[in-house]
Amino acid sequence: MPKFPLLFRQRPGRMTAWLVLGNVLVIAALAAMTVLSLRSQWQTEETRASETTDNLAQSLSIEVGAELRNADNALSTIALRFRSARLSREHEDSLMRILSEQESLLPQVASLSITDIYGHVIAGDGAGEKPINVFDRPYFAQAMMSPDMVVSEPLQSRYDGQWCIVLARRLINHDGQFAGITFAVMSAQHFVDRFSALALGTSGAVSLRTDSLNLIARHSASEPGTTRGFGARNLSTAMLHSLAAHPDHGIYRSYVALDNVERITAYRRVARYPVIVFTGVSSQDYLAPWWRQVWQQSLLAALVALAVAGASWLIHRHQRTVQVHQAALASVARQQQMMLQNDLIGMVRLQQGRAVWCNPALERMFGYDSGELQDHASRLLFLTDEDHLRVASVGSAAIRAGASYRVQLPMRRKDGSAFWVDVSGMVMSETESLWMLVDIDKLKRSEESAQQQATRDALTELPNRRMLEERLAETLLNARRSGEGFTLCYLDLDGFKPVNDRHGHEAGDEVLRQVAQRLQELVRNKDVVARMGGDEFAILLPGLARAADAEQLLQRVLFSIQRRIQLDTGESVSVNASIGAVIGSGADLGRDLLRAADEVMYEAKRRGKGRIQVAQPAQLRAATEADARDWAAAA
Repeated sequence: MPKFPLLFRQRPGRMTAWLVLGNVLVIAALAAMTVLSLRSQWQTEETRASETTDNLAQSLSIEVGAELRNADNALSTIALRFRSARLSREHEDSLMRILSEQESLLPQVASLSITDIYGHVIAGDGAGEKPINVFDRPYFAQAMMSPDMVVSEPLQSRYDGQWCIVLARRLINHDGQFAGITFAVMSAQHFVDRFSALALGTSGAVSLRTDSLNLIARHSASEPGTTRGFGARNLSTAMLHSLAAHPDHGIYRSYVALDNVERITAYRRVARYPVIVFTGVSSQDYLAPWWRQVWQQSLLAALVALAVAGASWLIHRHQRTVQVHQAALASVARQQQMMLQNDLIGMVRLQQGRAVWCNPALERMFGYDSGELQDHASRLLFLTDEDHLRVASVGSAAIRAGASYRVQLPMRRKDGSAFWVDVSGMVMSETESLWMLVDIDKLKRSEESAQQQATRDALTELPNRRMLEERLAETLLNARRSGEGFTLCYLDLDGFKPVNDRHGHEAGDEVLRQVAQRLQELVRNKDVVARMGGDEFAILLPGLARAADAEQLLQRVLFSIQRRIQLDTGESVSVNASIGAVIGSGADLGRDLLRAADEVMYEAKRRGKGRIQVAQPAQLRAATEADARDWAAAA
């Protein structure tokens, strides 16, 4: 760096000019670094909040979809047994027995009922002393005309007055005629209880809406227990714009219409059903650490700026005498030297690509002894020639043109280890430049850890749905290039719920972990075993394109799962599995294969637990078309 005694011997006017220029540069650099650092931290906090809410929305959409699918299966079973057993209004005991069997499988459902063709409840809640008629409810007409399960808009129950949604499916008698509907009531309080168990901060909120955006249920950490807005549309402009651009999933930031709290909100449409999950975390919560940094760094920058300004004022006041000039400039020199010799920001001055000065912070950062970097080429600190060339040519050209230049890249310590550094520079003269380097290795590692958590299931450490979809996309791309097929499997545990109910959730978690470990042990390194949520798993088998080979592997998987599982309590339990698989090729689409594997798995489950079913996508399409013709003929 320039020798300050030489500066002292300049004329007073010139000396003052140099002093002012130096102070302006130091303060400008300090302000720029503070602003850039705070901006980077703000973006990091917002990105982390967006990823957290999106992951939570995805998990909740899977859980809600699973509950709706279970209810759908139960209603389908009731409709099938109603038709096959040729039941009617006179068979009240049989109808109640069917409802009782299904209710035991649906803890999320408040009640199950059956009506006649006129909407009178003939079995279930509402069929006793206070009979209920639902003929005027919109879902009755919708279910009567639809072959699928109908999800109602939010409404207040006529039985107990609570907010709820109704899942309904039509009943067909043995003659193929409409015979009424069977419906399940899911209370809004059920969803509120589920949402209230989530960690949402002080002002976070989770809500569930229908496709028409009517509010089914909502839990706000700042307003627990409120039912305000249930059944209504209280929507922000940002929500409507985001849903219009991205109907299935997205993230937006706005003030929520219901409570006027600003939140980052992520939403996910529940697969196969007309409901959407919204999860939001308030800016007050996720920006709290950032605001602390704003105050701390701003106060530090202000103190440094005041110190520099105060020193400059003293120098200007006393510059009329040489003695006062020297004392004042020495004071400023010491203060500037303290900034240059700081412990946090490494600084190096380069002249034609060689280090002519660096501060101790830089030497400590890169592991060199004092003075060891003097007169060495800057290439010594870079991992690759490409990185060095990019900073030396592109960066230097940018700052000499008056533009700011900043880059984050891995660099090399003396011992050869790599670490991440934030690099920014400024021009000193035609041949000299000053560069500032900040060690951001911990921040980068933290970001990598956050990315890892976003693609891994926390309980089993298996890849989650997001990573499976990414690997499936890669497999499809390879299949299109090479023509090589692959197999995608869905697996659902049978008998898992009784283990959970009898031994507790910790035992259930241990079962999931051991099943995950067994699955990992049976597959190859290039295969992917993922947890899809609840007790559902998926297996992606690249290169395995023969149904016989797939079935042979899945048979080993089934045998492994069926082995008894030893719990930490000393007890042992057993579970079974229903497995569905599809053989894929480069001509398929990822979402179609995921849906197809899920359907094959449920077909295996319907045929009996502990089964394996392997199908080609063409077979699934043919089966779907046949089902459609059967429904058309029945109608």
